[in-house]
Amino acid sequence: MIPIDYNTLIHSISYYLSYQDRIGRSFMVNESSLKYPVADYLTSLKMSSANIRVEYSHPFLQKRQIDLIITDDSQNIETAFEFKLAQSHTKYEAEQKRIFNDLMRLYLLSKTKATSAYFVVAGKESDFIQSFRSIPSERPKSNIKKDLPEPKGFYTKWFTFKANESQTFNIKNASDSEYVDIYNAFLNKYKLQDSSITLDLPDTLITKCIAISALSRDFPTPYVAGVWKIE
Repeated sequence: MIPIDYNTLIHSISYYLSYQDRIGRSFMVNESSLKYPVADYLTSLKMSSANIRVEYSHPFLQKRQIDLIITDDSQNIETAFEFKLAQSHTKYEAEQKRIFNDLMRLYLLSKTKATSAYFVVAGKESDFIQSFRSIPSERPKSNIKKDLPEPKGFYTKWFTFKANESQTFNIKNASDSEYVDIYNAFLNKYKLQDSSITLDLPDTLITKCIAISALSRDFPTPYVAGVWKIE
């Protein structure tokens, strides 16, 4: 397996999005486009394009896909990626459900096929902070410059925002109804390809922050990204 530098990978994504935005191609700044800079980076490592597959059918779930996978020469899945674009609506329930669904798709691969599974989030720095990393409990006042806020809000239950730190969260025995509803929604929406087996939730899920863009109020960057490994 060719080693991947995940700091370079997130820089590839953030620079790509910044470039597309800067030249007026805002239609290229979307969730589906995130696979392009990742695939470009992987091929720069001399990885064969035959071993990089996008929109790959999930081997265990009915009618579901994985955004991008890397295979060995025998077409066994070695690494899997799911991508999300942080936007103003990322803080709402619909996106919370989509993100948890991605985590579970990756978890099933990592536990059943011993695949290295990674979840990538990228977007405008303001959206990444205010709708994903540090969701404010009230509308921030305009024209007031503040220090970079600490991580807070819904997603801090699932993710840490410091490189090399892990977050473990309870799923099967979760008590907070805000999260329980999302976990149950996954079970109601997803089915295993083998219909004789009942899809179940794991007791816990672990995410580890592998790399994340530097965030700064003094030196803001147009677009940022982070990557988490599902363990």
